Amino acid sequence: MPRILYAVSPIGLGHATRAVAVGGLLAESGADVVFASGSAAAECLRSCGFHVEDAVSEPMLTVDNGEMKNVVSWYFRYWNGYRQTKKRIGTIVESWKPDVVVGDEEFSSVALALDRGIPHALIADELELGFARTWLARRVERRVSRWYSDLQRRVSLLIIPEEGTTTGNRRYVGPIVRQATRTRSQIFEELGIPQASRIILVSLSGTGIGSHLIKGAIEALSSVPDSVLWLIGNRGRKVTGERTFDLGVVQDGQNFVAAADVVVSTAGKSTIDEAAAFGTPIVSIPIRNHSEQVRNASALGYSADDLSRLPELIASKIGRRREPVTPKGARNAAELIGSLSPS
Repeated sequence: MPRILYAVSPIGLGHATRAVAVGGLLAESGADVVFASGSAAAECLRSCGFHVEDAVSEPMLTVDNGEMKNVVSWYFRYWNGYRQTKKRIGTIVESWKPDVVVGDEEFSSVALALDRGIPHALIADELELGFARTWLARRVERRVSRWYSDLQRRVSLLIIPEEGTTTGNRRYVGPIVRQATRTRSQIFEELGIPQASRIILVSLSGTGIGSHLIKGAIEALSSVPDSVLWLIGNRGRKVTGERTFDLGVVQDGQNFVAAADVVVSTAGKSTIDEAAAFGTPIVSIPIRNHSEQVRNASALGYSADDLSRLPELIASKIGRRREPVTPKGARNAAELIGSLSPS
């Protein structure tokens, strides 16, 4: 039985949710999987029945009214967390002696595996940076980018959860998405909502950084007949109002994405991939200056400026559901990771 140490970035819940999909398949194949993460991501993984070590320290982004701020400070706090995490991961490696190390955008575990000659894989979709806006931030970011590019080049496997062509150590596996475990009818019955309701889902990604989207979604209720608003991932003050359900932080967000008539979110990849898999229309408004989200949203035809017309966009997406698809990214990733085991 191979031992797999699976470290997960705790920034948002997207890394944790795809780790659930891949880790579950690894466990089914007979692997002994131990996760390392922190904060809400660790809670999410534990709720799915996994053993989780609280070992990963990564600072949350500073976001004010939908705009990323204080990039230089974030980079320095991130680097400090990286060094602390590498020590903790080292302690786990010494005591547990894993056969394989996996990092989902958690870099200290992969760097440690490189240092010690342990087979390893890095899962990442954010391959380029680009958060900097000031001269000082750009100077800092250039150094970080050189380090990150070198890490990507040196890892045994760089698993990318997108469609693409394999080159060198890069393996494109396709989107990694959890399967739905509850039906729309079951969720409606649980919440006491009429089955004919049209659901506007606002996903705040478990960090609450998308709270600036709530106002526009509430305004859309008046223009969409029989509509109901669901909020998931809200860590701030509970939102109340007619036809509004603030469900807090949920661990099965994919079920709500599958059940909704339209999803509104910041442009995190996991939510976009889930909406695409379930055929649910999505409106993605990126955090300003967040390079990954800006790229993701642009691919769908959205930008941060679309916040001003969010009610109109929501209304236009209702009734435009597509046929669901079944991404194979989780299985492909699990097979690649399993192939690294020497046993």
